[in-house]
Amino acid sequence: MDNPHQRKKEPQLIRQSILQHAIRLAADKGVNGVSIQAVADLVGVTKGGVFHHFSNKQKLLESMIVMLLAQLDEVVDRLIDEDPEPYGRFTRAYIEITLEKQIMGLQQSWSAISMTMLTDKTFNEYWIEWMNSRLERHHQTDSDIELKIVRYAADGIWLTAFTEVEDESETQLLKQELIARTYRAK
Repeated sequence: MDNPHQRKKEPQLIRQSILQHAIRLAADKGVNGVSIQAVADLVGVTKGGVFHHFSNKQKLLESMIVMLLAQLDEVVDRLIDEDPEPYGRFTRAYIEITLEKQIMGLQQSWSAISMTMLTDKTFNEYWIEWMNSRLERHHQTDSDIELKIVRYAADGIWLTAFTEVEDESETQLLKQELIARTYRAK
């Protein structure tokens, strides 16, 4: 570990590094695997260095979730912007982020969000708020019951894939079928 007293102080970079390492730990081990000491060791700072940015583990985890949801928003917005068909475009973006393992560098982030939501009910409120905000924002294009059913099906497929019950090719086939169902029948 570098001597933290001799290193050039770059608080924003250190803060980002702390958050990135917390994400990695949460993705690998769940929230219980994230400790101030483990994050400090990975970043190469003291526990005091972590506490300088986050007063406790709860604040660190909350900041991690907020950052991840902001990254998720960016990806969803980009997917929506690239989709020429207004009807169901949020649902298609949701299916993509839910069922595509390597989507724009989000795998680790998505795993961390998912694992955190599964293992800590407190953080579920952030997810509910994010999803409700998105559904309200896309009410005109994505409020049909058929699209809601498709989003729920994507969640079920994700859980099956997450627990490694389903193989990757089957997940991709199901993903394509769900996306096809997001277009209006002509």
